[in-house]
Amino acid sequence: MQRDIVLARVGMVGFLIGVLVLHFLPQPLLVSTDGQLYHYDPRLNFLSEYVRTQYGFLMELNFMALALTAAGLGKGLWRTGLRREGLALAGASVCLVLLALFRTDLVDLRTDALTCGDPTRIEACSLVGRVHNPLSTIVFGFVVFAAVSLMQRRVPRWRTLGWWAVACGLLALLLVGASLLYLHTIGYTARVWVGLMQRSLVLPALLWLWGLAKKLE
Repeated sequence: MQRDIVLARVGMVGFLIGVLVLHFLPQPLLVSTDGQLYHYDPRLNFLSEYVRTQYGFLMELNFMALALTAAGLGKGLWRTGLRREGLALAGASVCLVLLALFRTDLVDLRTDALTCGDPTRIEACSLVGRVHNPLSTIVFGFVVFAAVSLMQRRVPRWRTLGWWAVACGLLALLLVGASLLYLHTIGYTARVWVGLMQRSLVLPALLWLWGLAKKLE
């Protein structure tokens, strides 16, 4: 099991470093299907959209690194006898691999509504993009399911992890609230769900996964 946890942590650290590097690389430009270039704004654009920039290969590696994390922790849970939680993280790992393989469409930042039929989008929705779009939500769903399921285990070993899950959930609410306030102060009202919101959930999720790895040692 120790090897699984080491691989999980290597994947998590690799993902964090990779994402930080992306945020400091100069002038990421989104490239549409017709060759038009658009500025990438990390406050508004999603992490997945990095794959549509000149640094796309790095974001694909980040997805694979996080898939390694989910797979390692899922295997660790399975070996501990926590089968449903292990399967949930295995499912998250599969979705992360698919996120790397199926590139996202450029997001329409004018509205939260689905605009695939709107000819004024930056680019038309593609089949690959439609496959990609729900996967990140499914990943979060698997992680939340595993966290809630572990909280229901009446075993002292997992009690502190349950409190850690609550703390991570509160942190997520705080970050989302701060993001909404920030977007309001800069006058952005076109969408509610933007890149800043996504990042507000990714960090608490990673913190919970790190706590899980600590428990599985």
